[in-house]
Amino acid sequence: MSRARRGLRACALAAAVAAAAGCGKKGAPIAPMLRIPAAVDKIAAARLGNDVYVTVAVPAANIDQSVPVDIGRVEIFGYTGRVPPTRARWTELGDLVATIPVAALPEGVLKPAPTDLPPPTGEAIPGLAVTVLDRLTPDEFEQGRVFVDPRRPEPAALGLPALPQPTVMRRFYLAVPFSRRGRPGPPGAQADLPLTPLPDRPGALRVSHDAAGIQLAWEPAGGLLGFLLDRGLPPEQTPFVVPPPPAGLVAPVPVQPAAVEALAAGPTTYNVYRELAPDPLALPLRNVPGVWAAPLPAPLNPAPLPATSAVDVPALGRAHCYIVRAQRGPVMSEPSPRVCVTPVDAAPPAPPGGLAAVPSEGSISLIWEPNSELDLAGYLVLRSEPGDATLRQLTEAPIAEARYRDTTVQPGRRYIYSVVAVDSQLPLPNVSAESPRVEDTAR
Repeated sequence: MSRARRGLRACALAAAVAAAAGCGKKGAPIAPMLRIPAAVDKIAAARLGNDVYVTVAVPAANIDQSVPVDIGRVEIFGYTGRVPPTRARWTELGDLVATIPVAALPEGVLKPAPTDLPPPTGEAIPGLAVTVLDRLTPDEFEQGRVFVDPRRPEPAALGLPALPQPTVMRRFYLAVPFSRRGRPGPPGAQADLPLTPLPDRPGALRVSHDAAGIQLAWEPAGGLLGFLLDRGLPPEQTPFVVPPPPAGLVAPVPVQPAAVEALAAGPTTYNVYRELAPDPLALPLRNVPGVWAAPLPAPLNPAPLPATSAVDVPALGRAHCYIVRAQRGPVMSEPSPRVCVTPVDAAPPAPPGGLAAVPSEGSISLIWEPNSELDLAGYLVLRSEPGDATLRQLTEAPIAEARYRDTTVQPGRRYIYSVVAVDSQLPLPNVSAESPRVEDTAR
């Protein structure tokens, strides 16, 4: 075999080996990767009067548990009925309650920390809970749209009894996440609450304040009649002995009426809510919630109040606005009329005590007992010149220490001193009465 033919065979063999190495067994085609947010698995609803606060946890992962999550918004749907729609019909039959925009995570961040604050753009953060408000209208207390499948016969046509239906209307909620390209995630958990009648709202709210705090008092829900009906009467003594039924006879069992929509059982209690004006001395918030956000109001009282009065600790100089809601069982009433008050500190500090003067060469030193008020701003020293009975302010501004050295005296002249305490009330501080006066002669 010539050298040329051997070279050709070697090249052909190398090409065959390369081709064999490049060939492989074909597998199933791989679907393109689609990032879709996971379902909203945490959702809750709380009703205050005709306002429903819906809280959802924004998904922090995709449907395949991969991170970072691809989510652009969360849409919350509401539906009124005795039973909720099927999951496939929710977006068709339900009403869109709110749309929550979701912020994109920074580059390199897979999951946000629980302490992360909402960004300045007013968007939600994946993994954190947000709350929106659904203000119910009269139409939303009626049965919502119902899907009827024309291919499915009615139970009566098949000779089957109709299934029992709940008698109380309920409000259902479902949240659906969407990716940034608009792909919807799967429907998740549902929240619901009964649309039972509300208790009567409390009557007129009266607010006053003094040194002990802010006193609130209100008329009971339903007026005097409602107050009396909430208090059970003591059991009456039977004036005669009821003979037992004859042997062999059974007393008839009273027939229970059909379930109807009724007011929740239990005594009427009350919850007090306060809206406090912003602190004028505080820095503005760096992160402002979005217009879609509506935090669930929390009452001042840790437990519902059986009484029709309460006391609040004031923040002086800031407007306090109060409302009261009646509660029966888990159901809250509409709010009472809103009343606002701005408590102002009108109590002056106590006059300083123990003032004493100690003369020395070219000066007179004053010492006194310090005051104990928490809002004390300092002291003003007053002095009268010889031949002038009027005390005039010696210090231009309040001094913090309970002592002062007067170096403007003239030797041989007699001076009278007094001290007053001032607090930090703005714009005009409260001034105490004068301390007992002391006098001495300068050296």
